[in-house]
Amino acid sequence: MSPETVTLSDAGLFSLIAAVLVLACAFLLDSNKTLDRVVFGTIVIVMIGNYLLFRLSDTLPQFEWSAYAIWPRIYLAFETIIVFYTILSIVFFFKRSDRTAEANESQRALEEAAGRGEAVPGVDVFICTYNEDLLILERTILAAKAIDYPNFTVYVLDDGNRAWLGEFCAKVGVHHITRADNKGAKGGNLNNGLARSAEISNAPFVLILDADFAPQSPILKRTVGQFSDETIGVVQTPQFYYNADPVQHNLLAKDAWVDDQRIFFDVMQPSKDAWGAAFCVGTSCVVRRGALDLIGGMPHETVTEDIHLTYRLLQKGFKTRWLNERLSVGLSAESLSGYITQRCRWCLGTIQGALLKDGPFRGSGYNFTARLHYFHGLLFWFCRPFILMLLAAPILYYFMGLPAILMEPAAFFLYALPTVAGMWIFHAWVSGRRSLPLFTEVSQMVVALPITVAIAHAIVRPFGRPFKVTAKGEDRSKVQVIYPLALTFFAIIVLTFIGMVRGPILNTHNDLDAFSIAWGLIVMVYAFVSLLVCIELPRPAAEDVRFPLNRATRIAIPGITEMGRVVTISPFDAELVLERGALSAKSKVGDTMWFSPFDGLILAGRVLDRAVDANMVRVEIVAACERNGAVTYDAADVRHIVIGWLFSKTPINVAPTASLGRALASLLRRMFGRAATLIKTAAPSTP
Repeated sequence: MSPETVTLSDAGLFSLIAAVLVLACAFLLDSNKTLDRVVFGTIVIVMIGNYLLFRLSDTLPQFEWSAYAIWPRIYLAFETIIVFYTILSIVFFFKRSDRTAEANESQRALEEAAGRGEAVPGVDVFICTYNEDLLILERTILAAKAIDYPNFTVYVLDDGNRAWLGEFCAKVGVHHITRADNKGAKGGNLNNGLARSAEISNAPFVLILDADFAPQSPILKRTVGQFSDETIGVVQTPQFYYNADPVQHNLLAKDAWVDDQRIFFDVMQPSKDAWGAAFCVGTSCVVRRGALDLIGGMPHETVTEDIHLTYRLLQKGFKTRWLNERLSVGLSAESLSGYITQRCRWCLGTIQGALLKDGPFRGSGYNFTARLHYFHGLLFWFCRPFILMLLAAPILYYFMGLPAILMEPAAFFLYALPTVAGMWIFHAWVSGRRSLPLFTEVSQMVVALPITVAIAHAIVRPFGRPFKVTAKGEDRSKVQVIYPLALTFFAIIVLTFIGMVRGPILNTHNDLDAFSIAWGLIVMVYAFVSLLVCIELPRPAAEDVRFPLNRATRIAIPGITEMGRVVTISPFDAELVLERGALSAKSKVGDTMWFSPFDGLILAGRVLDRAVDANMVRVEIVAACERNGAVTYDAADVRHIVIGWLFSKTPINVAPTASLGRALASLLRRMFGRAATLIKTAAPSTP
């Protein structure tokens, strides 16, 4: 038996054992248990280490000063960044916090104090805005007013200095604060709010909200009491969204695939919190005012003031606590361009923070864990150039004869495939089905090129770039194409196909050619799905937001009251199901129906139309009756009441976990359903 045969046999045995262990872990272990995460994670780390050792020892050509030898080493260098990032992530996943007990105690203590008539700590609620429309702002402002807490003051920090917003704030009874310039962007706006609010309420705690993030009613009861621990500087909660992000929307996967930040918010941040390294994310967080005063206010030296705040507070002995509860709901980036702008800003801000004199790399007062976690965040962005290399590698081989990896098909099946499959399975397991092959990678692929450009710009000139606000509330009524990215992915598909046909398919001479064909096919699939994301489908207008409710309620018209259901609701209308015959028989278009979508709120709706089955009706909301029995018929007031309730108790309307089957079905609808519609539209009509 030759040495090569022995090596492959040993590798095959190792791969078989590893595959069995990975599958056993996925089916038998519980991701909520620390020991199980350590066992499963360690197995995957060993697999990754074995693969990396193989890459270093057996997949590189003899070194010489030529493109043939240098290109594979450049590729391996960036692949190693991915490997180290993945290993660090797995190690961080070994620990995970759950602050539910602290939140329960916070709420219990505050409610008991309020019940005894004792004063509870005051909170200043800051809503940061620059150029958002009233349609978006009113949701946040009215939801903030509906917070279930006895002692808070709402401030709208208007960096757009808009008179109409001041008039709206006066009408609904909140403070409107402006300033003469926009120095320091959001950080400067917050500091102006701190100074002005100190003259009015000067509350010891501040709830920070972006313009499009509506707080849920219990947010302060669940957070404020946790500041009894004097070392807590920030209590941060995750971001949830009531609309699909561009990847979900453009792949028709809103009900099958989670937004791309769910793993970070639901999995990574609880792990970072357990290591004492969770960080502020800029909205939906409560901050100790005294801690801000100690560091001279909100930092504004970087375009990511949030993570900078966490590290400035760490220097003073304060930490950020992560409470993983759905306590705010916001508007995700609606366009791919906004989505990209947002992530490029986060990338730039992370690099800026690393370069600051008081930052986690150059500053004092940080422990090793804090520095390591910041390094991990930096690696996340530096993984993006590797994605471009992965897409370009087959093309370079087909047209220039430059292989990125010298790997035969047998070695791929023994080393690479088990490792990649192990990582996929582990991430799906540890994330509670928030990670999916193809979809997870595509969400990173569509931003890989802009992020790589942003990294290059940040290396050349890291500071001095303007703060770019993510556009919200744009007109999305037509198909829009992000041509630079769409053409890039189209070119990758065409060049890969042409190179594959003229090269290895027609002239296959060795196993490396066969390996390159498989690689090229995978690249074309990923590039095609990424291309679909770049062709943006129309969205409903911002005012057409609608939430599934499916709430049982009594529905009444004069003389008849029966049980029914509120199926969906918006700030303007609702869909009701009449579950028994009397209402269906007696009600007609124009009648007024009373129903209760939330405990303590009764609405009156005028019937607009009836469904075919006669049991479904759509009603226009025309009146509201709250707990005290006061009825309001003014349309604007009714709408404000409904918005306050709806956006402070927002139902879940985007998939919280992923389903591969549903996601693939959505992708097929996106591919063929759209084509069928276009064909039908273009076809001549019959006489």
